[in-house]
Amino acid sequence: MAGTRGTTLTPNELYYGIEKTFSGGERYIWNSQVLKANDIVYSFQNVDTPINYQPAHEAAADSALTVTPTIIKKQIIVCTPSAARNFTTSTAAVIIDGLFGGSSGTASHQVYEMYKLHIINAAAATHAITLVGGSGVTVVGNAVVAANSAASFDISLASATTISALRAS
Repeated sequence: MAGTRGTTLTPNELYYGIEKTFSGGERYIWNSQVLKANDIVYSFQNVDTPINYQPAHEAAADSALTVTPTIIKKQIIVCTPSAARNFTTSTAAVIIDGLFGGSSGTASHQVYEMYKLHIINAAAATHAITLVGGSGVTVVGNAVVAANSAASFDISLASATTISALRAS
């Protein structure tokens, strides 16, 4: 189990009300919720950055854009296009390697694990942004983000070799 700064907790130490102080001074108090093993590991892996940390959004230039795993991790793309623009995702292999922690073609994560991607079109009128899937990436639903609106997409691992970008709103 991935502990904080070399600290490993046993299952008996993860019961309700336990309080642990680690070498860096961090303090964690477990509550009565039952957590899956992955939740416990994830909660201790990201010590220096809070779990709800939002990195700076991607301010896209007024041009076509390749949506890479780095951009997807930022979760928000803002663009003010002066003409219709296509935002094309990287290939499924690149996204799997960059987001899902494994080699493409290897089921490194559970199918349907996902990332949220919000595209904000700040154009005053008429200029749409279209999300286009790269090789192995399928965009499901309306891929067009109209002027002066926003859309959310769920970027998920559909299989060991394919990605799905599902329009959520």
